[in-house]
This record gives sequence, structure tokens and C-alpha cells, in this order.
Amino acid sequence: MSKQTAVEWLIEELGEYFPHEIGGIHLMVDRAKQMEKEQIIDARISSPITTGDIMLDKQEAEQYYNESYINEK
Repeated sequence: MSKQTAVEWLIEELGEYFPHEIGGIHLMVDRAKQMEKEQIIDARISSPITTGDIMLDKQEAEQYYNESYINEK
């Protein structure tokens, strides 16, 4: 089961309240999701993993993001 990010939650909420306007902010939403992804990956890289002091590299962090946050629909 994938986790829902804050941006994904916001999109759902905006779609409920403003179904006709949500299309007008599509580019901003995509940019916000990209920024959020980068923040999650950066946080994962800079935090030590539980098995020791080894830091994750960017590829492993992106894999973590994809496994945790990409919705399989």
C-alpha cells in the first residue's frame, strides 16, 4: 500500500471543492509534487539508515520514494 503525500491529499481535497478549477492549476500541482519528491529523497539521503551510519545514495533514496509513494493505479 502506497503512502499518500501531502500534495496528493491536497489535490483530492481541491478536486472535491473546486472540480472545474482544478485543471487550471495542473502545472503548479505537478511542480509541487516534483519539489515534494526531491525533499523526500533528500531527507532519506541525509538520514542515517538503521543498520549503521552509512548514508543512502540518491538511487537508493529514489527507489525508496518510488516504493513508498508512487501509487499503482
